[in-house]
Amino acid sequence: MNKKVTVLSIDGGGIRGVIPAVILNYIEKRLQSRADKPNATLADYFDLVAGTSTGGILACYYLHPSRYSASEAIDMYVEHGKEIFNRKLLRYGVAREKYPATGLEKVLNDCMGDTTLAQTRKNCMITAYDVTERKAVFFTSPEARKYEYKNYLLRDVARATSAAPTYFEVAAVKSTGGAASYLIDGAMYAGNPTMCAVVEANKTVFESCANPAITDLYIVSVGTGKEKKKYDYRKAKDWGAIGWAKPVIDILLSASAEVVDYQMRQLFAVAGCRDCYVRLEPELGNAKPDMDDASDANIRQLKDAGEGFVKDHLDELDDIVNRLLFN
Repeated sequence: MNKKVTVLSIDGGGIRGVIPAVILNYIEKRLQSRADKPNATLADYFDLVAGTSTGGILACYYLHPSRYSASEAIDMYVEHGKEIFNRKLLRYGVAREKYPATGLEKVLNDCMGDTTLAQTRKNCMITAYDVTERKAVFFTSPEARKYEYKNYLLRDVARATSAAPTYFEVAAVKSTGGAASYLIDGAMYAGNPTMCAVVEANKTVFESCANPAITDLYIVSVGTGKEKKKYDYRKAKDWGAIGWAKPVIDILLSASAEVVDYQMRQLFAVAGCRDCYVRLEPELGNAKPDMDDASDANIRQLKDAGEGFVKDHLDELDDIVNRLLFN
């Protein structure tokens, strides 16, 4: 079997990023154990890491030159979740975003420092949307290494991809070459960035393969918890802008994830390599679906959801480990 280009893709979902962080921590620990490499990290086994919103933050974290472990990513949410979504600073009303971005920016600055997109350990692809130019933005490390105007501080990339409308203000960032952009959360068009990752992989030259086709890829796509909340027709039919403000973001994330998963399964099926695409879609369990509930109780429930998924899918996760080790 030819060596595959390995891709990790992580959905958006705010504080629900705890769930994929827990699942990926299990995968990393199994890789360390099986390979007898206690200091190995996820970035040692994936050629490309893609992320949107909280998934984009995780991607930046996993690819940072400091070689952060997957368990440290969990700690980031546990220790700083309430700093990012500070309920004491919650803004009420419809005229302003819910939270000041100061907490989020401090956490990202402390974690990522002055590292740039061009310095990531492996290739990355992180989504955002430019509100002034009205276009999708893809932060990619290959382009950052090639063009100064496309190279950004990693903390600014993470800030931009997580600037969820109604939650945080628009991110005003500048490239190291001085180009200014005004960006919001990439989940507006790619809550599940897996398809974007496939396109990025296809146009990238990797050590093992240049411009890989679909049959040259092995993809692990991780969700942030299935949203099962139903909306009552009798109430929803009369909602206006205010009534839809919160549900529309939840629906965008769920619908994006479902559509992209469908597209990916069809693409790999037609290519005759179904087993080269794996979608890990955990349930929320008792955790709340709110993207900003960083209470101790809810973070515990999110961790429980991730741990429960691991427990119920050991064979599937160990198969992923095998594929990564013996690719």
